[in-house]
Amino acid sequence: MALLKKIISILTSTLLIVVIAITGFLLVGKMNDGKTMLFGNQLMVVLSGSMSPTFDTGSIVAVGPVDFKEVQTNDIITFKDPEGRTITHRVVEIKDDQLITKGDANDGKDTSPVTSDRFIGKVQYSIPYIGFFIEFAKSGTGMLFLLGIPGVYLIVSQVWKLLKMIKNEDSNTATKSQA
Repeated sequence: MALLKKIISILTSTLLIVVIAITGFLLVGKMNDGKTMLFGNQLMVVLSGSMSPTFDTGSIVAVGPVDFKEVQTNDIITFKDPEGRTITHRVVEIKDDQLITKGDANDGKDTSPVTSDRFIGKVQYSIPYIGFFIEFAKSGTGMLFLLGIPGVYLIVSQVWKLLKMIKNEDSNTATKSQA
């Protein structure tokens, strides 16, 4: 029974440390001009279904910097539209130093071609559904939950250990004084 408690304690502590590390990573990303970077790629959450089934809503995409002139047809790129929104779509045509894009789930091509001044980068890889967690972690409630609960657990567990040590010390002292 004691071994099971110890294993559960170690697993719980490890899980909490991982959650705190991920939350810290997201906090550092927020402080980096609001961009979360990983190995030189900017991580972005897919917020719409325009690229489904390639990327579902809630996935994250890692967008890496590439030279605008190296982009080819069928590459998936991220760019700013004329209104300043960040979009990730597939290049379907290249015409006069402009990229014509389209969302995989959309019927028609995007109305505004992408020029080099609005180009952010090329999608390197994606991870499905983890974007839901990232968006939650970035929220005030998520920060409170992901930092507060592990923090309270760690404090309570250390106080518990300290009280057990004091109790053991008191019982050892009482035993020695009776002898």
